[in-house]
Amino acid sequence: MVLTVDSQMFADAQIQGVTLHPLVGAYELRFGLLIICAAVTDGERCRAVIDGARVSVGTGGGDRDDLGFARTDARLEVASGPHQLRTTPTLSLPLQPGQLAAIERLRGAGDLHFDLGVTGTGSGRTGESAIHEVLRCDVPRSKWIGKLRSAKARDILLLEVPLPFPERLNRWSNISDELRRAESRLRNGDYLGCVSACRVVVEELVAQMSGGAKRPGRSPEQVPAKPRDMSKSDREGAMLEALRRYTHQAHHGPSEGGEVNYSRADARHILTLTASFVAHARTE
Repeated sequence: MVLTVDSQMFADAQIQGVTLHPLVGAYELRFGLLIICAAVTDGERCRAVIDGARVSVGTGGGDRDDLGFARTDARLEVASGPHQLRTTPTLSLPLQPGQLAAIERLRGAGDLHFDLGVTGTGSGRTGESAIHEVLRCDVPRSKWIGKLRSAKARDILLLEVPLPFPERLNRWSNISDELRRAESRLRNGDYLGCVSACRVVVEELVAQMSGGAKRPGRSPEQVPAKPRDMSKSDREGAMLEALRRYTHQAHHGPSEGGEVNYSRADARHILTLTASFVAHARTE
């Protein structure tokens, strides 16, 4: 990319590399830049202040997502002079785990293509003017997977299940309400209430998937005794039935075989499974 001020080539800029760094509860995407200002022995010298860059990511399929605005750690100002100037600033963009999971869903099994829309202000002989240039960087699949591994993000991505709050319309309204209630109870430390709300979600989901029946697919009496004879839907039904039975204890007291002591890990585990089932059902 060439930075221009007053319609003149002022500096050459390129992305040297992209790195992913872990933070407490989040990540940071860093773009290492190389900016070279050519020596100016005569004529008007130029100056530019770079504010940062709007970052978007896409794949070979053409879909792109906006990630946010990347900034430098300190004021970035470059100016032409009698000698060549080389500077290697870094643009940093904080990422939440959900954003990183969304990047993975977008990527699928392919490569990533980052666009940095650099913005700033340039000044020259005619005064100040806005700078709007685009830097592009391709990250192959193998290198991106290596960055995930280095940032210790691969395990978290496997568990990053967005709460699929369906719109409050028609048959999904009860599921939406209970998912929100379960998430709120987890956040407020009511772990028994979280598991209990997940039980309602599972029951509503079963009814949704089976047209009002108590279980999706075939009944236990109809399911083949040998696992190798079970179909995909039979197995999905068995998984959902196991989750239903686990959450059933949250509806009863100890005298009826119920359970009242759930930890945060228990509640998070059940909410993750429940949300995953709902998200999967919404895609069917």
